[in-house]
Amino acid sequence: MPQIDEFYLIEKYFKNIGFEYLSKKNFILGSGDDSAIFKSKKNICFSVDQNFEEIHFPKSLPPSHIATRSVLRSFSDISAMGAKPLWFGVALACSFEENFIREFSRGLKKVSNLLQVPLIGGDLVKTKKSSVIVSVCGEIKKEYLPRYGIKENQNIYLTGELGLARSGLDEIKKNKKRNIYRKKNVKRFIFPELRFQISNSISHFASSCIDISDGFIADLEKILVSGNLGAKVFLDKVPRTDLSTLKDFTFGDDLELIFTADKKYHTEVNKISIDSGVKISKVGETLKGGTIDYILKNKDVKFFGKKNGWNHGTR
Repeated sequence: MPQIDEFYLIEKYFKNIGFEYLSKKNFILGSGDDSAIFKSKKNICFSVDQNFEEIHFPKSLPPSHIATRSVLRSFSDISAMGAKPLWFGVALACSFEENFIREFSRGLKKVSNLLQVPLIGGDLVKTKKSSVIVSVCGEIKKEYLPRYGIKENQNIYLTGELGLARSGLDEIKKNKKRNIYRKKNVKRFIFPELRFQISNSISHFASSCIDISDGFIADLEKILVSGNLGAKVFLDKVPRTDLSTLKDFTFGDDLELIFTADKKYHTEVNKISIDSGVKISKVGETLKGGTIDYILKNKDVKFFGKKNGWNHGTR
């Protein structure tokens, strides 16, 4: 029986994930060497995220779902830039239990096949608590979507709805049975739908874009602050799963997109919504000055400090 060590596990479970996509992504050399090599004449964007047990995912979450959630969460940043997925790398720290590694690799293969991207390298470390560091790369064909391009008197849009991931996480924590992983809200947490089609479609006219990883309020304010602008935001226009609470406005990891655009593009936004099959809601407009008014049922709503959204420094 082979020794269960780092090299055995990498060779058996990780080496060839997405191998069939290497040539399509212009790779000269894939995983297995000191580094991978690829060529591109287009602009490249890169992002990296950390995912820690009991911070970003519950300890009870099955390894395959840890993998899908961690990698898709990182690729959401690539989507927000208006890019197309190119490759990913994973550094996994966990117990070297082979069943865990096997299931984790299955999750990676699911994402690889979904996005048609190769796993081009990473690392494996033995620890008591699990953590996943994911690096992702995307390719931008023409225009990219920054956070800082926002302008005065533009519409603010939101894709999808808020709260599914939050309610899914709550359900995972309360119920460890595997049959819950087919439920819509739970699937939203473990296998989020990324908005690549929409971000690529809006990239030629949207002035700014951000994915909701820290919460709707927190991430919206990031793009408003970047342009020294205020806004009037109609919270009644924001689709959400639970109308009895404000939590859906501040929970991170919905991974929907917030973007801004000139009002003349409103008809085009509606068409993109129809073509993609994803609801895109106009939820507000940008204003001169730094005042942000959140209006719910004709009343002002205030969000302060930690209540704005997720922040690692305050947890």
